[in-house]
Amino acid sequence: MGGGGFAASSWTTGLIVGMADAGVNVRDADVLIGTSSGGRVALQLASNAPLEEIFERQVSVASRVARPGVGVDWSRLQREVAQAKELGGERTEILKRIGVLALANGGPDRRALVASQLPMQSWPERRVLLTALNAETGVRRAFDRESGIDLVDAVMATTAFFGFPPVWFEGAPYIDGGFHSSDNADLAAGYSRVLVLALKPPPGAMKLVALEEGVAELRATGAEVVVIQPDEEATEAIASGGTPMNPAICEPATRAGRAQGRRVVQARGTTGWW
Repeated sequence: MGGGGFAASSWTTGLIVGMADAGVNVRDADVLIGTSSGGRVALQLASNAPLEEIFERQVSVASRVARPGVGVDWSRLQREVAQAKELGGERTEILKRIGVLALANGGPDRRALVASQLPMQSWPERRVLLTALNAETGVRRAFDRESGIDLVDAVMATTAFFGFPPVWFEGAPYIDGGFHSSDNADLAAGYSRVLVLALKPPPGAMKLVALEEGVAELRATGAEVVVIQPDEEATEAIASGGTPMNPAICEPATRAGRAQGRRVVQARGTTGWW
């Protein structure tokens, strides 16, 4: 489950509920892998709360969350990230440059806020991976219940984009796994069937590794990979809700995702997913 702010968490939540409506339960997967806002969705699924309850909570996010203030110069940061990529080098070298930018553009502590938004305060029994990036080394890491990191800290790490502070763990600062890839699909290596739920990246997306690259790696191992992204109807509904980080996008994106989830299963059938 990929990242992309409120737009991603809302569309993904709706899609999963819509698929369940039509007879396919994503909760049947052996492992849930989430990047940034996709990590929040993974934890909602792992909570075992009724899907209808999860859906209604996501639809009503705007009534509980204020629109975030503008704390960074996005145009400048997009230029600087583009420059970090253009300088080239090994993947970790590029990500180290982006890490320097992230560390220089942090923000206030948000632990209490993040903790209040989670469906649980400790790691669930279900296997969940939350992706983050070591800002100093450029090395990606997938946190799980065996990593020794507190769940709240892991969520803060996977969502620590520009404007948010890094999370220090074992002496290293960790930031949003989306800087590496918005989906990190390759982390599902070893599984025979993989379902990837991800938004289509907007122009100027700050990720380094494209979805197609991760999917190609999985398929090279013999895995069957299904990728679902917003279709035309869902894309129009998401666009009507504003920017990805505006909570007002939650209702239209969640409802559009649910409608698409039903269409996807009706078109593909209910068997062969897992």
